[in-house]
Amino acid sequence: METALFSFFGIVIGAALQYIFTRHLDTQRHHRELRSRAYIDYLRCVSEHANLGTKRHTDEGKQLGVKTADAKCRICLYGSRATIEAFAAFERLGATMNTKEQCESFTNMAVLMRRDSGTQEEAKLADLEIVLLGA
Repeated sequence: METALFSFFGIVIGAALQYIFTRHLDTQRHHRELRSRAYIDYLRCVSEHANLGTKRHTDEGKQLGVKTADAKCRICLYGSRATIEAFAAFERLGATMNTKEQCESFTNMAVLMRRDSGTQEEAKLADLEIVLLGA
């Protein structure tokens, strides 16, 4: 009788632990997906802003501003502290890429976004800067 009771409790405890761990991993995966989507959307908006040129006062430009603000808000919700700090540093510099310091700040932010998105392999900062901003 005792053996059956211990076996039953062992199965119940094992199932409960498996449920808790699975739920925790699913929550982490979902959070990482939300974070990555926010980063991708922001970088896409930056690219569109760069290619939009002087059309920022058009309806298309205003819609892009709304999409950018949405991505920024989601980064504030889901981003890591290091990425948000890098983002704030980029914003303090004017959130443009007119100076070397601004370009380096933007590239540093992108490196941290890569790391937050689960990319294990490091990329050279100089290589990312060329890919993001051109030679």
